[in-house]
Amino acid sequence: GKHLCNLLKEFISYRQLNLLEETYACNLIKEDVCFVSTSFREEMELARRRDPSVLCEYVLPDFVTTHRGFVKLPGSTEEAEGPKPTKEQVIRLSVERFSVPEALFHPSDIGMEEMGLSEGIRDAIEACPPAMHPHLYNNIIVIGGNAKFQNFKERVYKDVRSLAPDDFPVTVHRPEDPVLESWKGGQLLANWPHFTDLRITKQEYEEYGPSICEEKFTDSIHIT
Repeated sequence: GKHLCNLLKEFISYRQLNLLEETYACNLIKEDVCFVSTSFREEMELARRRDPSVLCEYVLPDFVTTHRGFVKLPGSTEEAEGPKPTKEQVIRLSVERFSVPEALFHPSDIGMEEMGLSEGIRDAIEACPPAMHPHLYNNIIVIGGNAKFQNFKERVYKDVRSLAPDDFPVTVHRPEDPVLESWKGGQLLANWPHFTDLRITKQEYEEYGPSICEEKFTDSIHIT
């Protein structure tokens, strides 16, 4: 999320208004208007034609009368509820809306030598015992703040489906509140009867090093 917010700051600051020091405002913009593209070339063509489905105007907060920005609908003269700002600062967003989240799937586009999210899911599954592969492909859960992007779940499904074996079903789930779901998962793990078998003490780690993690976590796969 932080990388995406910084990327959006750079895009807006280079093309329109200097927001390099406005992390809070840019994070709100990211949450309010960014979305994941299911067909990047089609979205780029829509942006080139200045299609209303991609183009939008965003009113920045002035932190005097308003403390949160909002999307200004085309042709709308209405302001957000509450006091009216004396002077609007409006930025126009188009390709930024979907090119910023695209970095999740193609991090090399922004100079990060990492695999994309979908390839990471595939590699994580393939690292598990082969017998578990079909069950894992059929039970992918996306969590975290980025999972709230529009079309995020659909894009993950589309990419993983193209990477997975044809005879394996692929299912992607998104919880109602993906932000808190990792905490809930940790809560369930902590209440699991075998949780104590997964714990590694500081003394064990200092004596055996990282290999103790692989040994314990591999053995835990066979716990029923």
